[in-house]
Amino acid sequence: MRLANKAALITGAASGIGLGIAELFAQEGASVILVDRDTMRGEAAAAATVKRGLRAAFVHADLALPDDITQAVSAAVAFAGRLDIVVNNAAAFLPKPIEQISVAEWDRLMAVNLRAPFLMVQAALPALRASRGVILNISSTAALRVFSPNLPYSAAKAGLITMTQSMAQELRSDRIRVNCICPGAVDTPALHSDIAVRGGDASVIDHLETQGLLTTPAQIAALALHIVSDEGAALNGSIVVADAGALLS
Repeated sequence: MRLANKAALITGAASGIGLGIAELFAQEGASVILVDRDTMRGEAAAAATVKRGLRAAFVHADLALPDDITQAVSAAVAFAGRLDIVVNNAAAFLPKPIEQISVAEWDRLMAVNLRAPFLMVQAALPALRASRGVILNISSTAALRVFSPNLPYSAAKAGLITMTQSMAQELRSDRIRVNCICPGAVDTPALHSDIAVRGGDASVIDHLETQGLLTTPAQIAALALHIVSDEGAALNGSIVVADAGALLS
């Protein structure tokens, strides 16, 4: 019960990495607030967690909308009475060539992937200061080694790394820790969808798995738990790569 009596807000928590983090945090004693724009999956995930005798709630939010972010934080604090952990995990993808990207598409991706984590932290700061909380941003190895076409996503995730370090420096005096995980290929619906959009099929997943380069949401969640718990107290401003060594190849 490494997160007993803690409250954690996780974005993009209806599936994939976010859901894995929410499930493990709840299992470790936290009250979890699952934030997502997919109401059906989000409510089902929260209900399944509650059915296990754990404490969870779902909040619908479109993270491209600032008011939704503010309301999500307010709902989280109202539900748990406090807020100790914010995990900025939600992400949007846009695997298009440069000349095909519209202004609206660019703006929405940046709003979800880069602006939303900032606004989420800004809205949560009073509660996090009170709890001396922890912020965990989920970036990507795409921020460290680009692959095309993927420009907006890579740029936003690179910005999230710099944001993590800036926040860690600025909030250190408040005893708020801020860290970042850069996952590689994680076996999630988002990865399967991205591969399909690029013209790939199940053989891509099979290849990654054969090479030992495919990780799971549970593995990323275990790392996230270590970082946000007291076990990770020495980590602040850290960028942790979790890609099974893919960047080494």
